Amino acid sequence: MSDLQISTVTLGTIQKILDTAASGLEDTADSAPAAIDAGDMTPLLTEMMAKVVTNAAAMSEGLAGVSAQVDVAGRDFWATDANVSDAFAGGLRVD
Repeated sequence: MSDLQISTVTLGTIQKILDTAASGLEDTADSAPAAIDAGDMTPLLTEMMAKVVTNAAAMSEGLAGVSAQVDVAGRDFWATDANVSDAFAGGLRVD
């Protein structure tokens, strides 16, 4: 049987890293050029830039979502741990 433990400090650190990454991506939004002048290559480069911006926004959103799920999983883990501990302390059977 494995002994799974994760501290609230570790969970908080993971969340902070994910939130910082999401914020870092969002902070780059203002640095995107408003227009590109690359002669004949303008349409191609404009399309490439649009994909980069769209994917960066999706990644930022994903990082924020994963951060929220880390919080949910951590809370659930510790609530379950407390319930099992209470059940064993009271001599109750855990099904």
